[in-house]
Order: sequence, then C-alpha cells, then structure tokens
Amino acid sequence: MNVKDKYAIVGVGYTPQGKLPERTTLSFHLEACANAIKDAGLSREDVDGLICYRHFPPSTGEQDVSPYLVAQHLGISPAYLFQDAN
Repeated sequence: MNVKDKYAIVGVGYTPQGKLPERTTLSFHLEACANAIKDAGLSREDVDGLICYRHFPPSTGEQDVSPYLVAQHLGISPAYLFQDAN
C-alpha cells in the first residue's frame, strides 16, 4: 500500500504563554517545533514539511520569523515550507 501524499503524522508543541520579555519570537517557534517533533515520536531527520501558523510582526530588535528561518535553526531541510494565517 502506497501512503505517499495521503497521510501526515502531526505533533503538538506547547510553549509558555503571556508576556515573557526574556524570550524571543524565534525561541517560541523553536520550542514549539521541538516539542511537536517529540510529541509525534519523530526525530528532526523525519521532518519533511513545516507549516508555521500565524505571522506576528517582529518585536523591536528581532528578525522576522519565517518557516525557512525556523527550519534553518532546527537544522532541518523540509521539502515543504508554508506560513498559514487567519
């Protein structure tokens, strides 16, 4: 049975909520991704797609966080990158 393009393994990654001045936007993305990978029972090498939800304007002194930047900092090279927003 070929399951290519038919299934996705999804994990959920939680991070602390609220105003946390010692944290950067990128740090939240990276923590959420690491937690989601662990929740799904995968390793970074297993990840072939990355969808980042919502885009928030960068805080003063921070760089804009894109799926490419998140993937780069996670050390992954997914075939699929996307930014979703509502």
